[in-house]
Amino acid sequence: SQKKTSAATTTPGGQISPRQMRMKELTGNLLNCLSSDDAVAELLQSNEDFLLEQLNDVDVVLEPGSVYTPDMSREERFREYERVMEERIGDARAPAAKKALGALLDFVMDRE
Repeated sequence: SQKKTSAATTTPGGQISPRQMRMKELTGNLLNCLSSDDAVAELLQSNEDFLLEQLNDVDVVLEPGSVYTPDMSREERFREYERVMEERIGDARAPAAKKALGALLDFVMDRE
């Protein structure tokens, strides 16, 4: 499988998109509360709409570099999310990063 270059994760002009910034912030918060399952569940629940937006709303505008394509069905998006997240978990070196990504994956896939 081809790896996306880092250029694919920025919008034209090299700016990070608001969605990417929010995801980065959410991931950071997740890493900070990993020791508490309750805190992790609360954080993910409070961001549920954000996390599921691109999976549930097949008409949502996708950002440049999205792993989804406009023609993907909801089911196809969940399969792609699962594939990409499992790849990221496999690539992560830090145990905390693996745990945080795993928590995200489990949370999202429970809502399929």
